[in-house]
Amino acid sequence: MPLKPIVLVGEQKRVLFLQVTEPIQIKGVAGSGKTTVALYRAKHLLDTQSNLFQDSKVAIFTYNKTLVKYINSITPFISGGYRLDSEIIVPRKPIGMNVFVTSFHKWAFAFIKENGNNLYGRTIMGNNQISWIERSRLKFSASDASILKKSADFFSEEISWIKGKALITKEEYFDAKRVGRGTNDRVTRTDKETIWKIYLDYNAAIKASNFVDFDDYALLCLEIIDNTADMLKPFTHIIVDEAQDLSKAQISVISKIVSENTKSISIIADAAQRIYKSGFTWGEVGINVRGGRTVEFKTNYRNTIPIAKAAMSLLSNETETDEFTEIKPARRDGQKPIIGRFDDEEDQFSYLLLELNALKNNEQLYSTVILHRNHVGISKIIDFLDENNFDHQELQKTDDIDFENDSIKVCTLSSVKGLEFENVFLVDLNDNVIPYPPGFSDIDDEYHISTERRLLYTSMTRARERLYLLSFGNPSRYLSEIDTELVENIDSGDLIF
Repeated sequence: MPLKPIVLVGEQKRVLFLQVTEPIQIKGVAGSGKTTVALYRAKHLLDTQSNLFQDSKVAIFTYNKTLVKYINSITPFISGGYRLDSEIIVPRKPIGMNVFVTSFHKWAFAFIKENGNNLYGRTIMGNNQISWIERSRLKFSASDASILKKSADFFSEEISWIKGKALITKEEYFDAKRVGRGTNDRVTRTDKETIWKIYLDYNAAIKASNFVDFDDYALLCLEIIDNTADMLKPFTHIIVDEAQDLSKAQISVISKIVSENTKSISIIADAAQRIYKSGFTWGEVGINVRGGRTVEFKTNYRNTIPIAKAAMSLLSNETETDEFTEIKPARRDGQKPIIGRFDDEEDQFSYLLLELNALKNNEQLYSTVILHRNHVGISKIIDFLDENNFDHQELQKTDDIDFENDSIKVCTLSSVKGLEFENVFLVDLNDNVIPYPPGFSDIDDEYHISTERRLLYTSMTRARERLYLLSFGNPSRYLSEIDTELVENIDSGDLIF
C-alpha cells in the first residue's frame, strides 16, 4: 500500500474549494479516493483558513482505530498549493500537516474524562454486554410476548439503535421511523412495550453497577455539551470519514463541537459500504448537504475491472439502492477473482499457502492482507502464518504498523474499511461464519443479510490486483450471488502439490 502524494484533478480538486462555512458531503464509490481527497481538503483548510486571530484547528473523525493508524501514516505525504483558477500547484506551506485524527469513541472517552467522568475499566462490551442484556430479558420471561423468543443479540442491536437515535422517552421510541432497521419491520407496538421495559431495566442495572456501554459515550457527550454554557468549541473544521457508519447521536456530538463561525463539517460517506445498523438522515441532525453541497465520486480508481465487476454483481442483490452512487470502473483489465470452495479446512489452507508462496516467489507478496469475519478466525490465521514462517502484523492490535513493508497484514472484515492492498484473501467464507449467525433476529432477517452482504462487498473492494474468496464445507450464500462468469472457480480437485 504505497504512501505517496497524488495530483488531484476534476471533481477531486473541486472539493478543496467548496464552501468552508457550512457542511459539505462527498459521496463516492469504493476506490474513488474519498478518504485521500478528504485529507487534501484538511490540508487546504489548514493552509488557507488560518489568520492572525485564529489558527485553523482541523480534526478527522473516523469509525475505527485501524483507519486512524492509516490516516496518521499518510498525513506526512499530503501537499497543498492548489489554486481554483490554475493547474499550477504553488505550495504555501511545507508538505504534511498537523491534524488531529481520532475515532469517535477515543475522542469521546477523553472528552468525558476531561469533564470529570473517567470511564476507564467501566465500559461493558461483547459477550459481557450480552450477558447484562440477557439478565434483563429473563426478568420478563414469564410474559407470553412473542418478542421474548428473539435472541439477546436482537435486543442488543435494538438497544444500540435506541441509544444511537438518542431516543429518551418511550413515546419517542414508539414514534421513531425505523431508518436503518430494514424494510420489513416486524416490531409491533406491543413488541416495543416489551423492548422498552428491557431497555430501561438494562440501563438501570449497568448504571447501578457504575458501568456504561459504547453507545452511552455519545449520550454522555451530548449531556455535557448541552449543560455547559458557552462551551469552547475545540475545532474550526471537522472531516468525518466513513460517516455512514456513525449513529445519529455521534454525528450530533460532532456537529456541536465545531466552531459556530464556520460550521465546517466535511462528510465522507458511501451508503453501499454501510456495515452497521445505525441508519439516520442528515436532516435528523440538522445538517443540510443538499444541492451544491454534495459532490459525487463515481469513478473507481482502485480495483481492476474484473474485481470491480465481481463486487458489483454481489451488490446487485441489494434491494434498497436509492442512496448508492453509480460505479464507473477506470482501471485496466486483470485476473478474475478466485472463488475457492474446498472440501475441508486443511485444503483451504493448503491452497492459501500455495498462493502466498507463489506471490513471494514472484516478488508480489508486498501489500497483502488476509481477512476473516471474526476474531477467532484471526487467531487461526496468525497461527497458520507463524507455522509457515511468514512475517505478519495484526492491524487492530499493532500500534506501529508499517503499511509499506512486506509483512502480511491480518484484519477482520469490519476493520479493513478505508484501506487497500494489492492482494486480498478472504478465508472461511462459510455459511456458519458469514452472514454472522448471532446477528439474525429471525431466520429471514433480510436487513442482517443485507448488512453482511455490504460488509463482504466492502472487503472485496479493498483489492487492487488480486482477490481470493475462500471457503470450505458449506460455502456462504453470498458466493453463489456473484456472477460465475466474472470469477474463476476452483475446488479441492484443483490442488496441485
